[in-house]
Amino acid sequence: MGNFLRTLRDHRVAWKLLQGPLQRWFVPAAMLTLVLGAAGWYGISWLAERTTAWLVDRSSWAKEEVWLQVGVEWSIWLALLVVKLKVTKYLVLVVMGPLFAAVSEAAEAQITGTTVDFSWVRWWRESLRGMRSALVLLVVEWTLTLACWFVGLVVPITSPVMVPLAWAIGAWAYGASVMDYVWERDGKGAFAGLRATAARPGIALGVGIPFSLWMALPLLAWTVGPMMGGLGATVTAVQALRGHASSSSARGTRVPPETV
Repeated sequence: MGNFLRTLRDHRVAWKLLQGPLQRWFVPAAMLTLVLGAAGWYGISWLAERTTAWLVDRSSWAKEEVWLQVGVEWSIWLALLVVKLKVTKYLVLVVMGPLFAAVSEAAEAQITGTTVDFSWVRWWRESLRGMRSALVLLVVEWTLTLACWFVGLVVPITSPVMVPLAWAIGAWAYGASVMDYVWERDGKGAFAGLRATAARPGIALGVGIPFSLWMALPLLAWTVGPMMGGLGATVTAVQALRGHASSSSARGTRVPPETV
C-alpha cells in the first residue's frame, strides 16, 4: 500500500516535468493521438459499410428494404465500436510505443541527471520491446480477466469482487506496459521485466489507474486520453522506479525494500 500511495503522489512530479522540460513531447503525442482517433472512426465506418453491403448482396429479401439496411449497418457499427473499446488500449500501446519509449528515456535523464546520448538502435530496440510487451500483456490480461468473469458466473456471490478485480487487472497492465521501458534500459528480458513488475504491484497500479481512467470513456479514449494518460503514466513510472532511488542516493541513505 505504501508504494501505491507514493506512486499516486509521483503523478504530481511527473506533470510538473511534462509542463516544464518535457512539454515538447506533447506535439508528437497530439499528432499520433489525432491520427489514431481519426483512423479508428474511419475504420469503423468503412468496415460497417463494407460488411453491410456484403450481407445485403447475399440477402435478397433485404435489398429493397432501406430501413433494414440502415439498421444492419448501425448494428454492425455498434458491434465494431464495442470491439474497438476493448482493443483501443493495445492499439495505443503499440502505435504510440516508440514515442513513449523516447519520453521514458528523456524523463530518466531529467529525474536522475544522467544524460545518455541518443541511439537509434537503442530507441528501436525499446520500441520493439514495447510492442512485444503490449502483446504479451494482452494475453496475460485477457487470461486473468476471463478467469475473473468465469468465477463470477459460476459463483455469482463473488461478482462484486470479480468485477473490480478484472478492472484492476486492466489498470495493472497499463502500468506494466510503461514500466517495461525502464526494465529494457536495465537490460532485463521480457519475462524478467514482467517478473520485476509483478514484484511491485503497488507501483504498477499507481501508474496504471490514472491511465486507465483516461481511457475509460470513449470520448476521452479517442481524443486526449492516449496523449494525457500515456505521457503521464510513462513519466510517473520513471519517477516511481528511478526518482526515489536517485534522491536516496544523493542523500547517502539506503533505499528501502519494495513493498506493495
